[in-house]
Amino acid sequence: MPLLRTTSMHSALRRDRRRHDAVMIVCAILLTACGADAPVAPRNAETSPASPHSGVAFAALINVRTRSVTVTPPARRGPAGATPSIAGRDAPSLSLLGSDVIGLVASNVRISPVGAYAPNKVRVTFDLGIEIRLPTLALTVPTWPVPPAPEVILFPIAYATTVAPGNAAGGNGNVVEVTQPSLGTVSPSPDWNGTGAPGSGSPYNFFTSAPCTAEASADCFRWITFGSRLEPGRTRDTRTVGFDMDASVQQFRTRMIVAADLAPAAVKP
Repeated sequence: MPLLRTTSMHSALRRDRRRHDAVMIVCAILLTACGADAPVAPRNAETSPASPHSGVAFAALINVRTRSVTVTPPARRGPAGATPSIAGRDAPSLSLLGSDVIGLVASNVRISPVGAYAPNKVRVTFDLGIEIRLPTLALTVPTWPVPPAPEVILFPIAYATTVAPGNAAGGNGNVVEVTQPSLGTVSPSPDWNGTGAPGSGSPYNFFTSAPCTAEASADCFRWITFGSRLEPGRTRDTRTVGFDMDASVQQFRTRMIVAADLAPAAVKP
């Protein structure tokens, strides 16, 4: 009887060990599938839901080394898909605005120390203002896309690292431009804070009906506002925007769209 009891005990131990090993294998599989961080892909204007409108996006090249922002006007001039109002010729028309209507003015580039906001991250912020170039027109709340707040809207549809230029002396004394890959990720910072109210500026779907369930959703963009009406003749209410990036990034590009309707200016020249 003692021998049978011992044999039975060993069999039970072996069964328990097999169950334990099976549980550990399942746990390892689950941890491998769910525990690892998914890579964050750059937001590409060509694959974004906003891609049909990328022709009216302003491009901004941000160089961390030189602390500079270079804004390039859209390739397309004038409103994108402008639709006259049924109220008459002098009523607003909806549009995504091009370079002959407005300009973007960038200034005051600021770069945080590494880790100031997130581990191994740097935050680049700068000021943006909208300059109205048509003296008889003002900007008002856009009819389309339906805005998250009743104001003129600016939002980034794409952002990705580029190559960082550097200078080196060539053999003949000329300056040779050397490029190297700038590895890392870039994403809009909370400085894209909508109206400035608490919680404002969260990712919003401007072009499709899909819900914004995550910060990295391809359908959704952070945003800021510039007031409900902008009159011509001056740059109105500059706003601070920003991007968080890996400390290895030296240069990146973003593309931004201004959404507003056009209306007759309150005071004509």
